[in-house]
Amino acid sequence: MLTFEDYGLTVADVQCLMSTFLHPIILLAFCHGIHTSIFFVALYYIIESTQPIRKRITLAGIITFLWFANTVILGLNWKLVDRVFIAHGASLETEFNFYHAGDLPISIAVDVFRGLSVFVADLILIWRCWVLYGGNLKVIAVPGLFVITETVSVCMVIVSSVETVHTVNASQVNWTLVYYAMTVVTNSLCTILILFRIVRVSGLGASLKTYRGIIEILVESAAMYAMIYIALLIGYAYQFYSGARIGTAKPYLAFISYSITGIAPTLIIARVMAGQSRPDDSWTRPSLPHMRSDVLSTTESLQFASAPNHSTQTTSTSTGHATADIDLEVQAQEIVEKRREQDGDEDRAEAESGRGGVCARAVLATKVLSFILRILH
Repeated sequence: MLTFEDYGLTVADVQCLMSTFLHPIILLAFCHGIHTSIFFVALYYIIESTQPIRKRITLAGIITFLWFANTVILGLNWKLVDRVFIAHGASLETEFNFYHAGDLPISIAVDVFRGLSVFVADLILIWRCWVLYGGNLKVIAVPGLFVITETVSVCMVIVSSVETVHTVNASQVNWTLVYYAMTVVTNSLCTILILFRIVRVSGLGASLKTYRGIIEILVESAAMYAMIYIALLIGYAYQFYSGARIGTAKPYLAFISYSITGIAPTLIIARVMAGQSRPDDSWTRPSLPHMRSDVLSTTESLQFASAPNHSTQTTSTSTGHATADIDLEVQAQEIVEKRREQDGDEDRAEAESGRGGVCARAVLATKVLSFILRILH
């Protein structure tokens, strides 16, 4: 049996390494609980939706698979915890030796379910890009190619893990790093395309002015999905090129990414099924960046109301047309100003409620601190 010194590690290093193995799995269990809650809420919205039954069954199957895959990954990691700390928990040395040797079947199963989850999540993002761009296949061509490359990469990850165990001359290519890079490129590209479309349709000011607009940007674009994989790629690259094995954030980011891979598409589907997303045909309508749709409809009604009849047209002059156009612009400007005043009142009310919440939390924190001080004295 090899000792810690054979690996160039001290007892403190091994203890830190084993805690870094256990704690991310506990974090995964917590994140899986959040995923489960979101899954059942999304399933409820799908059941209550009035959309076609075939679409509802398809989306329900997708989110169910993502939840099932995350559940399997959690179960496999807990099985590994049981083998390390229970079956081989006679001493720290036996725990470390089994952990370092690894469990190949569990590792392959986790890689398979992780790859399938990422593949399905990326397909959901590509589907949203396709919807937002009015079914334009040119937009999703490049993300589709990266998804294919990503699938090949995860297959090579599994093959390389088997080669590492059974052969001496294993592949020198770090396929895990390639896989993370392809995943980052795919979901980042989809996120940028979706963000661009939202800003193009709604306008940047309108999107960031209300909580609803901010939620639309964060959920529709799956921004947290892209950010977690960017952070994971950076953490893995740092660990690989620096040779650091202890005290890195990569294990925590990897286990968080398991749940985020399922949560981000589930939130998109829940938002669509709940009717909170824009109608599919609204993404291709022409819009003005500084005026809302209700203002535009009111302006259009003013145009029809102000349009002269046939007999008047024969006798009207260019001066009369100019006066009517000026009146129309004034009325439209008044409507816009009223909308801005209403939005300003809403923002002030939200700000006041936010300050009230901060004050309440500050008072609560003060009471808790004083209580702790009394206990200490």
